[in-house]
Amino acid sequence: MNRPPLVIYGTMRRWSAPKFRATLQGYFLPASLIAICGYWRTGLLTSTVTHYYLISVPVIIPTIFLGRIINLHIDRRTFYNYIFTGLLAIGIILLLEVINSRYAHVMLNLIQHPQNAEK
Repeated sequence: MNRPPLVIYGTMRRWSAPKFRATLQGYFLPASLIAICGYWRTGLLTSTVTHYYLISVPVIIPTIFLGRIINLHIDRRTFYNYIFTGLLAIGIILLLEVINSRYAHVMLNLIQHPQNAEK
């Protein structure tokens, strides 16, 4: 999950929305292409994954153009508010996943070993 540190870096540099978008795209395009090659090589890029990707393309293309339009008309303060809200949401989701997985691990342990519940 390398996106949040890059977003934080761009925020600290006070990039404008167009520069922010261009820089992140310049990083994520080659990184994603390399990842896809790795997925293909290890067998994770299956026909099912390709099928779902092709289904999503009709939504992806208009969304890219919509993002460009929004990017050109958003002021810096609003842009950073969206960035910080997104980072906060990601942090909360990750925290909830950790809490949930630890809770699930404890419950599974109690189910498998009920004698430990008395201790």
